Formats: sequence, structure tokens, C-alpha cells
Amino acid sequence: MKTIKRIVALGDSITKGVIFDGSKYSILSSGFVSQCAEALALPIDNYSKMGCTISRGSQIAEQHADAIAQSDLTLVEFGGNDSDFCWHDIASAPNDNHYPMTELPTFRALYKDLIARIRQLGSKPVLLTLPLIDYKQFYEFITRNMGDRARQNVLSWLGGQEERIRNYHDMYSLAVYQIGYQERVPVLDITSPFLRNCDYKQYLCCDGIHPSQEGHDLIAVSVAGQIRQIVRQM
Repeated sequence: MKTIKRIVALGDSITKGVIFDGSKYSILSSGFVSQCAEALALPIDNYSKMGCTISRGSQIAEQHADAIAQSDLTLVEFGGNDSDFCWHDIASAPNDNHYPMTELPTFRALYKDLIARIRQLGSKPVLLTLPLIDYKQFYEFITRNMGDRARQNVLSWLGGQEERIRNYHDMYSLAVYQIGYQERVPVLDITSPFLRNCDYKQYLCCDGIHPSQEGHDLIAVSVAGQIRQIVRQM
């Protein structure tokens, strides 16, 4: 079994440890990445950034290429922001065509490019799926400052089904699995820890998308265990 000395994390607000309390965002001192560092007794350099898409994440990876080159594993978690939409544009013009922040073919291509770059730098890429979302709560969150007409326009664009928000989110999470399979890269499942609970919504913040402290606790136990398995196979 190989001894690993350092890990790098690249991702968005989930990996950063961002939570929402109903009025403001803040960063947990004990998000799942920092908990994993403690559980594994390893330094994890976390370069995740709130609002990050795969495109921005690739740029951040280049900025920290030296750190990646010195790490044994590089954790990568993107897709949540890529699958999101400009909801105010939709509210203003619900009959127009609207597309995710990163369309799925581009998401796949950029993710594969990032994997290749991490390998080129000498680190082993490890992908993370997306946590579940509460689509009803997220719909309320994205339309909270809209008038009745704008809210109705968003719902109309969704075909009258708030659940379609989750469909887009799930497509990108499934894409991560597919990319991992195609590129022979380990994929850490951070979705199932939520599904194992009867009411996983209690592990999410009130915006319906960011895991709460309790949600990060769930993810940390799962990720630390899966990383140990990867290390044993190296």
C-alpha cells in the first residue's frame, strides 16, 4: 500500500464548506474536507471556490499546478453550478431557449481535459458526485425576490413541475459517474449518504442545495472511508 502525504481539493461551494443560514453565506470551520484531513491525518489543500464551474475550476487548477504536482490525490467536485440557470433571464423571457451555465457536452469535455491535466502533473484524480438537493426549497430560494408574475414564468418554463430543477442537477451528477468510468478514475459517492436517511432534507440548508453542518458530517464519514479504500489499492 502506497503512503500518501498530501491531497488537493478542487471544487465549488460544496467542497469549500459554504452554508446558508437564511440571510447570509458563511464557511464552516469543519466542512467535510477539513474533517477528512483530520480523519486521514493528512494535509488537504482546499482551493475550492463558491460559484465555481468546471471552466473556472480548470483555471484554478492551473494557478495551483505546483501544489497539484506535489499531491498524491486531487479531489475534484464540479457540476452544481454548471447545471444551474440564470433564473432571472428565464423569469423575464420564459418562451425563449435557456441553457445551463455549462452545457453538458462542454462539461464532459472540460472535465476530461482537467483529469488529463491532473494526471500530467503527476497526481491521481478522484471525482466526487453531487449531493442531493431539495428542489422545492431551491425553487423557493431562486424565486424569493421575484414578483408573482416572474415566479409563474419560471414555473411555466419548468413545465409546471418544480422537480425539473432536480432533473438537471441529477444529469450532471450522473455525468460525473460516466466520465469516471470512461476515464478510469475513481468516483466518490456523496449522494448515497443522504439517500440512506428517511428525510435527507434535514441535512440541507434552507436554500435547498448546500449541505448543513450535519450534511457535511455525513459526507465526511463517507469520503474518508472511500479515500482509505483508494489508498489501499494504490
